[in-house]
Amino acid sequence: MLHSSVSVSSQCATCHTGSYLGAVGKPATATHASVTGNCESCHKSTASWASSGKPDHSLFTAATNCAGCHNGSTATGRPGTHIPVGNAGCVACHGTTSWRPTQWNHSQLVVSGQCATCHSGAYPPADGPVVNHIPYKSVTGITASSCDSCHKGYGSWATGMLHSSVSVSSQCATCHTGSYLGAVGKPATATHASVTGNCESCHKSTTSWTSGTRFVHTAANAVGTGTCDTCHNGSTAKGKIATHIPVPAGSAKCDSCHKSQVSFAISATMNHSVVTSAACKTCHNGSYTSVGSQGALAKPAAHIPELQLLSGANMDCKDCHSGTTSWLPARMNHNASQGSGSGWCKACHTSGTAYQGSMEKKSLTHKAKGTSPTDCSTSGCHKPLGNKGQAYSSWD
Repeated sequence: MLHSSVSVSSQCATCHTGSYLGAVGKPATATHASVTGNCESCHKSTASWASSGKPDHSLFTAATNCAGCHNGSTATGRPGTHIPVGNAGCVACHGTTSWRPTQWNHSQLVVSGQCATCHSGAYPPADGPVVNHIPYKSVTGITASSCDSCHKGYGSWATGMLHSSVSVSSQCATCHTGSYLGAVGKPATATHASVTGNCESCHKSTTSWTSGTRFVHTAANAVGTGTCDTCHNGSTAKGKIATHIPVPAGSAKCDSCHKSQVSFAISATMNHSVVTSAACKTCHNGSYTSVGSQGALAKPAAHIPELQLLSGANMDCKDCHSGTTSWLPARMNHNASQGSGSGWCKACHTSGTAYQGSMEKKSLTHKAKGTSPTDCSTSGCHKPLGNKGQAYSSWD
């Protein structure tokens, strides 16, 4: 038969009925059983039925039962590594007659403990857990199949760990070793180097390592052991603030003043016995007034001008003030000032001055007899240069 003389458009079935010699008819297969169109709907060549046989899928709709033909015998079916789709039809994911490209439509499957049905690594491209995935099977509360306990997005796995499924009591270190993706491990710091307890001993929050963190001090690090600054040096653990009073290094320990292991600010009382080697004005100079409950108070504006005393610049608060709990009582130390330029008496003892203290104040000429003294000490009356009173303590 020379098909060149026959139009391949609607005439095949005229001969190919199976009744005529040499004209093969439609075979008794499940594929052809449902075909009602003419031969040319699928077969486009007169040279070979097989090479040209391709169904015209444009005749099918989204509601068509693809698997009715694509069952592996009638037509190509799902491969053995195809993901287990349940009752979902082929067209739910396959949008072309060439099968690919394809897109899994998760709306066909209610995600509630079923992710691992496909995402086990056995059904590419449904990827399974990565090699360094956290060991979720070892964590109480998470089952092997419940990927969605943590992964909530269909588009991406990287949705973050949901610790609501994990008990924060002793399981943190199961994942937080530094070996698993997304589970940060213990940092290589001096603070953590000595830690032998579990994470939960200090870290109380699953949303942040730093929030709710409270270091549990052992008996060897308790208040009174003098070991605070072993860690609290500003690098290993929080150290002194920039505005902290300048305590002598080595001799003054943190727990000399700070008595709480919960907070530096709680139960903090200045202990002057550990700073006896330091000058009072090292702290009591106005630079550390915000420290503690009231700070290291400085001298008031109306304090006597000690700089006018003999070598007054070298004098310290404790030259007059003897108590560490209160400025008073205080005894004036004139530091052997002689007047006449080597520590003028009149700087404080002249009437009209506003300096604090109980010193007697009078004018320079209060008993002058034709003289004009330049200082109390040059009047010829008051000691130490005069004859009356007691030097540095009483005028008469």
